Amino acid sequence: MRRHPHIFGDVEATTAGRVLENWDKIKAGEEGREGIFHDVGAELPAFLRARKVQERAAAIGFDYGELSEALADLASELSEVVEAVEVAGQPAPGAEPDNRVAEEIGDVLFACVNVSRLARVDAELALRQAAGRFRDRVELAASLAEADGKDFSALALAEQDAYFDLAKEKTR
Repeated sequence: MRRHPHIFGDVEATTAGRVLENWDKIKAGEEGREGIFHDVGAELPAFLRARKVQERAAAIGFDYGELSEALADLASELSEVVEAVEVAGQPAPGAEPDNRVAEEIGDVLFACVNVSRLARVDAELALRQAAGRFRDRVELAASLAEADGKDFSALALAEQDAYFDLAKEKTR
């Protein structure tokens, strides 16, 4: 009853977001938590941890007000990856990644999670679905090539891409 004052008490919470906000405040007070990111575990999967960190920052007002602002940030972060890759160049096979490139890619992924969160899309689920669609389309592309008497793995990338585009059309 103590954690649900919107039901059993006199606290007004007309949205699910307000209920969660109240819940976090009550829990923090009961458990003596300190710090903004007090309960965001390092052991969480990366996308979930990123979302929780962003949610905690948003709870104190450090958040984009509009999805368009998060999209602009994503575009900015992506341009920083392009710049870092241009400076670092193509890594040799087996080489360690360039630190700046790795940091910028991390920033892009974090920005993607932020866009997902603000769009009310579960980034983990969306990525799993995208990986599944990609897998299915590559397998279909290979089957289409085989039906034409071709070995998909032996084709040039441009030809593989043409079969992939055909598979995409067939799966939409």
